[in-house]
Amino acid sequence: MTEFDQHLNDVERQKVINAIKLQLPIEVTSYTLSRNMEAYFRGVEEVFLEVCHQEYLKEYLNFCLGELLTNAKKANTKRVYFKEKGLDINNAEDYAKGMERFKEDTFDAIDHYLELQKKEGLYVKLSLQLKVDQILIEIKNNSVLTTFEEERIKNKIQTAQQYNDMDDVVSNVLDQSEGAGLGIIIIILMLQKVGLSKKNFKIFSTDTETITQMILPCDRRIFAGVEIISYEYINLQNKIPVLKNHFESTEQIVADTVIDRNKLLKDIRSDSSLSLLILKYALEKDKKCFSIPAALNLLSDEELRFIFSDSNPSCDFLDTDDEREKLLEHAEKVAYYSYNLYKNARDLKLDDGEEYFYLSGLFNNFGRILLKTATEEQKQYIQDLSNQYEGLSDKILDVFKLGNASNYLSLIYMKKCGFSEETAVKLSTWNTLHLLTAEEKKEVQILYLAEIMAYYEEGLVDFYQIDKEVLSEYQIQTEEQFKAIIKKLNDSF
Repeated sequence: MTEFDQHLNDVERQKVINAIKLQLPIEVTSYTLSRNMEAYFRGVEEVFLEVCHQEYLKEYLNFCLGELLTNAKKANTKRVYFKEKGLDINNAEDYAKGMERFKEDTFDAIDHYLELQKKEGLYVKLSLQLKVDQILIEIKNNSVLTTFEEERIKNKIQTAQQYNDMDDVVSNVLDQSEGAGLGIIIIILMLQKVGLSKKNFKIFSTDTETITQMILPCDRRIFAGVEIISYEYINLQNKIPVLKNHFESTEQIVADTVIDRNKLLKDIRSDSSLSLLILKYALEKDKKCFSIPAALNLLSDEELRFIFSDSNPSCDFLDTDDEREKLLEHAEKVAYYSYNLYKNARDLKLDDGEEYFYLSGLFNNFGRILLKTATEEQKQYIQDLSNQYEGLSDKILDVFKLGNASNYLSLIYMKKCGFSEETAVKLSTWNTLHLLTAEEKKEVQILYLAEIMAYYEEGLVDFYQIDKEVLSEYQIQTEEQFKAIIKKLNDSF
């Protein structure tokens, strides 16, 4: 996101929506944090809360955000100030000496010190991410905490537990060395007012950054409503949505006296709905079947002709349109990327792994297809269900339509189709890696990276939003490397 204006334009607002839809972080960076830029940070936060329907948090978070951004900016100013004065910020005597005039000196010459911060590459970042039903807010700056600062912050957090009233805090807590010292305490008290505790607030340093985290639960009533509606929606899904033009092509192949099974295999594997259709019938004969070649071997010519016939009651025939075609193309691309990423994985080898990851990529985001192929009858049913939640109907329906339900839809639909719990979980958690065990993550991170590559190509994801741990598994350090891998894969697609 840019520093040009404090207001979000349509493109930037859409980036926030896309990040929420895909449950990826959205990040804003500034080196000087001007008033306009601070207002822009707030604008991003407010749009994020609006799209998540957590507007009631705005009043509290605007104060918290302002305080934390100021603290991060001040920490950066402190580093360049100490450097200019020839003082070691990690030395106790130098720290005490520097803090004697820090506030007065920097107040009178703040533009000078902000310019120094910019030259030193010292930034302040705001990162927001929806993680299932929680919002993770992070304020980062690349000035690592000193032991003195860590101790002071720890004391403030402990002090906050002693107070329940703002007036008590103001009259009892003063810290003239670095300002009033009320900010962190008031933030914790404000979080308590919305039902949270100090566990929802953390400040810590890595090797390169200081990070302040606030973890906020979303309105449980809204997300519980979305989950129930998703479950009921899948109960209606007794058929597999297939595009007529794709189906007719396959129907012609099986109509021949002798079915060309190699041609059939190639045709089915390019379409997630057709692949799911044939696996549905194969699973009735072998509950562990997760391979299109194996599925074809299980089914006779007569059975194949029935599966790919107009009279098959398992098919919900849909007219093609650009959006539906793009969803299937996306799935095919993810399948191909997943297949190739597995081939190049260093520490992961599975029986028939190439076929497994191709199909996993193909089915990985099937919930999106289910959302976009709903019939008018199904849409009306969902509307009627949401209307039962008085006062929350529109919010529940909006979150459902946005796509936040797609993971859960994938999970329960794949189970309904006959896949095991283990397989269904792996096909529905690509963007919730933090919920998985280390073993599960080894497999699912391939699907994550395959999805991210496809979304990146579609312009829905920026490089900074990609999980750094997953990138490191594939020794990807720069965006240029990432682009080169995608190009190489596409050249052979």
